[in-house]
Amino acid sequence: MSEPLKIRRALISVYDKTGVVEFARTLHDEFAIEIISTGGTAEVLTKAGIPVTLVEDITGCSEMLDGRVKTLHPKIHAAILADRDNPAHMRQLAEQGIEPIDMVVVNLYPFEQTIAKPGCTFDEAIEMIDIGGPCLLRAAAKNSRHVLVLVPSGGPWSSKMDYRWCLDAIRKADARPDARTRAAVDRAHTAFWTTEYYDGQIAKWLLAQRGTGESVEVLHLLRAVGVDLVYGENPHQQAELRFSWETASRQIYPPHEVCRAIRDDNPPLSFNNLADASAALELCAELTRARTDLKTCCFIKHANACGAAVEAEPLEAYRKAYLGDPNAALGGILTANFNVDVAFAGSVMETYARWGKVAGAGGFFVEVWLAPSFDKDAVEVIRTKKDWGRRVRLLDVGDMSIPPDPNEMDFKRIADGVLMQTRDLVGLNEEQWKVVTQRAPTAAELDDLRLAWLICKHTKSNAITICKDGMLLGNGAGQMSRVMSCRIATWLAQENGHADQLKGAAAASDAFFPFRDGPDILLDAGVTALIQPGGSKRDADTIAACDERGVAMIFTGTRHFKH
Repeated sequence: MSEPLKIRRALISVYDKTGVVEFARTLHDEFAIEIISTGGTAEVLTKAGIPVTLVEDITGCSEMLDGRVKTLHPKIHAAILADRDNPAHMRQLAEQGIEPIDMVVVNLYPFEQTIAKPGCTFDEAIEMIDIGGPCLLRAAAKNSRHVLVLVPSGGPWSSKMDYRWCLDAIRKADARPDARTRAAVDRAHTAFWTTEYYDGQIAKWLLAQRGTGESVEVLHLLRAVGVDLVYGENPHQQAELRFSWETASRQIYPPHEVCRAIRDDNPPLSFNNLADASAALELCAELTRARTDLKTCCFIKHANACGAAVEAEPLEAYRKAYLGDPNAALGGILTANFNVDVAFAGSVMETYARWGKVAGAGGFFVEVWLAPSFDKDAVEVIRTKKDWGRRVRLLDVGDMSIPPDPNEMDFKRIADGVLMQTRDLVGLNEEQWKVVTQRAPTAAELDDLRLAWLICKHTKSNAITICKDGMLLGNGAGQMSRVMSCRIATWLAQENGHADQLKGAAAASDAFFPFRDGPDILLDAGVTALIQPGGSKRDADTIAACDERGVAMIFTGTRHFKH
């Protein structure tokens, strides 16, 4: 096995130059690494005062064909591909006067972004097919025992993380590119996935140009390298966060997401933190899209909503969300669909003193707090006001009102396989709703039915959700029978001091009621409006139960199971 390799020369050629100046400066100033570069990258680095050796000075050949040929030369590829443990290879390099290249840093022309632009022509697309970049990546990845290969993903967050990983690895001497170093193998894996995905997108586009209606799907589940987490669902399980490969490769990110919202000042995140944070974001974003004129706050515990509210004022939305179930909110996930300023941050930090003691809560803190953004002075309040403020993970997730990508897929692992499906993006499809009872819901009931229906959609099935006046009162989640979910939802509402609010409340069921026993429990508690998909053989019994008490009910025609 070869000795750890000192990186003396690095070839850097990146289309997306985010963070490359700081990275290259560190390579030069801290490690005295010679930087080799091409055209645009060399120009950027030179302007920043970083010494650069041009590729053409090594090859003796200027860039050709409008830049189509830059690095395709034996003095570049032999320098990358030479096996340092093979005397014959090293002798041949010496005979040709070629010095080895120890690190390759490349990201590719944005082909997918180019063809996504309206009016993109065939010739424009062709010019964005990278040739030299994939060749460099494949060469470096093939020789990963001796060459460190880095593929900066592009964008401010991803490139920052990629460059940071590389520099940290060099400092720790973990960057030795022998086959037993996990980091080197992972990066080689990333390089080959990058080139495969890139070629797949070109092939997919070319197939579309044939106009035959054929299609090809290139499926990439995960990026090769992720972020280590403190543990999995349980402390004895190891875990890491891996990013959506397709998103990372094409450098087009969703408008709001958890993975790239992680702040530098956060404590480590666990598997459960991220799973619950994702569930919280999905719910809050759905409610935001339904009512962009209102402020929304949600509390999530074990992937289900234990508190949620929509109001005109941020603090009132937060207060009602918290009081939905103040005991469950303890140690949960908090989401808000608005920027967190100093005033709001201060109120949240004083939650227990303001409302928790009166409500009988045992205390208050949150594990993760998501919002589109946090003001700098608000973060200072959070970090210093209470002890738990130093531990809470803050996630700046961006604008929640932007619709999700309809092409994004859902995946669920099963034994020896992966289930794949399109996402459930059906929300308030009110054009399909049908009032099936003698009485239609009032305007106030209809507002609460909408809220209950969307919360229920994001609750583990079997799910029953009860709301009143823009506030979640009780959520029956994940039960084996629907009638038990009805009992839990009403019991929780009563237990948390909402018995009076149950009178005139609205309730949602994620799937049809197989019998009238579940609705009877809800109606006995005071619910006066129901919403459900319908479709049971006994729908008539449920409708009759509602009509007997003057209760309004809507059939949506859409089921929202969430396993």
